Amino acid sequence: MVESTGVQRSFGLVPQVKIQAVDDQDVSFSTRSASRSGDAKDSLLRTFTVPRTEVYTTPIPGAPTSVQMESGATGPLYLSSEAWNTRTPDGYGIYGANRMFGKFPNEGALPAPPMTRLVVVPTSIWISGHLEGEAEFFDLEVLGPEAADVQDIVWNSADYLEVQLTDQGARRLRVKARSTTVKVWPIKLVIKGAPSFDPSVTGEVSVQRLGFARPGAPITLALTPDGVGAFHVTPQAVAEQASSPAATQPATAA
Repeated sequence: MVESTGVQRSFGLVPQVKIQAVDDQDVSFSTRSASRSGDAKDSLLRTFTVPRTEVYTTPIPGAPTSVQMESGATGPLYLSSEAWNTRTPDGYGIYGANRMFGKFPNEGALPAPPMTRLVVVPTSIWISGHLEGEAEFFDLEVLGPEAADVQDIVWNSADYLEVQLTDQGARRLRVKARSTTVKVWPIKLVIKGAPSFDPSVTGEVSVQRLGFARPGAPITLALTPDGVGAFHVTPQAVAEQASSPAATQPATAA
């Protein structure tokens, strides 16, 4: 494990991983893989193993805290350029390796893109992916009759997300024992809807977490400037909504 030394090397940030195993020599973690074919269906959850000497764990002021080096932990991982270029035994690389920028730890205090929150009334929550242990891909409308009314979906590119199905959804996806809670690896998770303060404006954006207690309930999205642009609203309008005493606070979402 690399700690602060007199000789500085540069490391790049993998935004989210799930640690699978750690020993004196290696660190194994799962994260989204790059596609070899150019098809998003090729970017599956895969496990990579790198030497501990190519992982940076010392806290960096102004930068995300490194994931804990223990099995099951999730979070960011700082890798050297050599580790970023590691591949699975069947030849898959880490997603984003072709545009990795090794700026840490020297430039760790650089600000990230500003985030803002927007309350959106969704008209569609669309998941494309496959079930854990299955190869067949499917599309699922979370606001449709095949998904349960209540959901709490977390997507971090390092693990499967859990979706609650109705019996109809379980039948359509041919889930064994008709389980209504399934683990899904999504290749796309898209929200369509309108800002709650102006239903005439519509947009779509990919999200990392969403939750609601009933279909069509408002959800709060954390957006970068690109996300704000997707809904065609100005940052000022979002700021006014956030500062309004009447602003609603829906069920868990981020």
